[in-house]
Amino acid sequence: MDRSHEPSMSQNISSSAVTSLVPYRVSSKQVLLGVGDNFGTLHILEVPWSLRQPSPNELTAMSSYFDRECSRIDYYKDRDANRKTEVVDSAPQIPTALETSEEEEERLKKSFNNYLTMEKEFLVKLGLRKEDDPVELVH
Repeated sequence: MDRSHEPSMSQNISSSAVTSLVPYRVSSKQVLLGVGDNFGTLHILEVPWSLRQPSPNELTAMSSYFDRECSRIDYYKDRDANRKTEVVDSAPQIPTALETSEEEEERLKKSFNNYLTMEKEFLVKLGLRKEDDPVELVH
């Protein structure tokens, strides 16, 4: 499961809003973080080693992550563009003149048969129906 959206570490500092953060390098082996809150309280935290030092493959992992995110964004842009054209293509046709009852019945049968065909495709994709099962079309 993808957990890239979750924080690597979280720490409750105060019940009020944090107003300032100031890092301070004590030595090459110790970094402190001063945190001020809305009550005027100063909290001093030590930054853990795992957050100060990059892991051996961190650059590669982050580059791979950003590449995946960029390709995901491109995919959704393409999908949205395709959906917009599908909506335009499948818009219901409004009759321009009054239909006779036979024409209306024929149009409704055609629309219902399209629905049955789409329903079959959907059920096949879900694995609830076989591809070679016949569709009971209305004639």
